[in-house]
Amino acid sequence: MQHESYEPVIGLEVHCQLMTTSKAFSPDSAAFGAGPNEHVDPVSLGHPGTLPVANKRMVEYAIRMGLATHCTIAPVSILARKHYFYPDLPKGYQISQYETPICSNGYLDILDPDDEASSPRRIRLNRIHMEEDAGKSLHDQDPLDTLLDYNRCGVPLIEIVSEPDIRTAREAYLYMQKIRQLVRYIGISDGNMEEGSLRCDANVSVRPKGTTSLGTKTEIKNMNSFRNVERAIIHEIRRQINVLKEGGEIVQETLLWDANAQKTRSMRSKELAHDYRYFPDPDLPIIRVSTEWLDDIKSSLPALPEARIEQYVADYKLPLYDAQVLTEEREVSDYFEATLSELLKKGDASDVEPAAKSVSNFIMTDVLRTINEKQAHVDSYGISPERLAALIALRMKGDISSSGAQELFDLMVDREEAPEVLAKEFNLLQVSDAGALTPIVDEILEANPKQLHAYLGGKEQLIGFFIGQVMRTFPGSPDPKMVRSILLERIGALKED
Repeated sequence: MQHESYEPVIGLEVHCQLMTTSKAFSPDSAAFGAGPNEHVDPVSLGHPGTLPVANKRMVEYAIRMGLATHCTIAPVSILARKHYFYPDLPKGYQISQYETPICSNGYLDILDPDDEASSPRRIRLNRIHMEEDAGKSLHDQDPLDTLLDYNRCGVPLIEIVSEPDIRTAREAYLYMQKIRQLVRYIGISDGNMEEGSLRCDANVSVRPKGTTSLGTKTEIKNMNSFRNVERAIIHEIRRQINVLKEGGEIVQETLLWDANAQKTRSMRSKELAHDYRYFPDPDLPIIRVSTEWLDDIKSSLPALPEARIEQYVADYKLPLYDAQVLTEEREVSDYFEATLSELLKKGDASDVEPAAKSVSNFIMTDVLRTINEKQAHVDSYGISPERLAALIALRMKGDISSSGAQELFDLMVDREEAPEVLAKEFNLLQVSDAGALTPIVDEILEANPKQLHAYLGGKEQLIGFFIGQVMRTFPGSPDPKMVRSILLERIGALKED
């Protein structure tokens, strides 16, 4: 992207749908995927005389995200009415928060895994607040009319508002990935952008490099994937720079991203906060977060990715790359830790570092490959942490070879027997009995005089040939290291003769 004279300034507003059973202010179902207008009730439809009741789980989930992003949690916050008139908002207002968000002044650190020279970038968060979702207007279901589906009306959301600290479209992409990782880690959302669980609006402006004042911003909506967020921002930065270079002015407006045309188009002029006529909702009480409740929520949070990466690198001496892969999904990280714990508990590994690396290798290759192939979950793809630990113990003790471990893993995915049982059944246990191997070694040397003569003449790479012949001839799985040792010993004896 060529904009040497300009600096982009980007802030993101991310709406995250919370995984609560019921809606934000009514008992109706908040589940995704129902037929049009199946999940509606008088409260979410704004019928006269109905009263909202705040969903306590929504408040808890908002606090969880605030804690995970280093926010200050407000002991007292107020729910407000945000007024605007649109067909998918039956009440004529949305219950949200304005002056007193429940979380404020947090931050997220992002790091580009594809750039080894990069350092973490801190993106400040202005606020995280709670609100209810609006319905959905369907413009392509009827040739004449716009249809309305109110299932989403009242579904609980949090809005995560960053400061304008993002400077590139790539950073915006990484920031969105970080948000998705966190909401999934702490169990408040599935983070699915395609289903609308995670929605992003981008505020984009440009300014001459070296200046500090903000340029006129535009807001981009309708971006339903991380890549579309990145592409839309790239397009808008280029558009604004071209306008300024041609002597024009940027108009503050809301834009829609057209993924098919790969460009933005104008939707409406940008509203300001006073246009919404915010005021405290008179039907809802003040939200009070006690010290005891906050401590309970803190204690329920899992270890977050940054803390786990630090532990894996410092305590287990894993490479940073391994630690990043293992902590990408909470379930995979939990599986790694459970497997390592089982391996150490059995007394099969005396040193945590080689044990951790062995577990990491199996998960990053065999486990993740199998999960992707089967489109399964790590908790249900076929091998429990206990069974994987038993397999790794066999490999670390040298009871099975590397190829044998691979074959045994594939067997264990579809069969429930212990790895020791399967290894015996399929003749995968390595033979370390020198007495049984020596006659086969002698037989191979005698059957291949040409190769033996060449080896004795200096072609020592032929040792691999002899090892392969023994491995193929011996019934079972001989230990290659022992085969090599016996071969060298027998050939050495022939030299002396």
